[in-house]
Amino acid sequence: MRKGNKLTCLNEITNIIGDPLFKKGDKYEILYVDNESVQVMVCLKHILYANKYNSFPLEWVNKNFANI
Repeated sequence: MRKGNKLTCLNEITNIIGDPLFKKGDKYEILYVDNESVQVMVCLKHILYANKYNSFPLEWVNKNFANI
């Protein structure tokens, strides 16, 4: 996985209050990959709430997204 790659969402994913972050079948760009910490984290461009992108563990991204 690299910055700029695009992934297809495999599942509808919502935030803690039920608002959609990722829609099934839509494509999302990788903004950055943080591989300097113990757990590799991936930041994907997603629907924004409070003007902040979240990072997700690499394992979670591999489970919920597919490479194009």
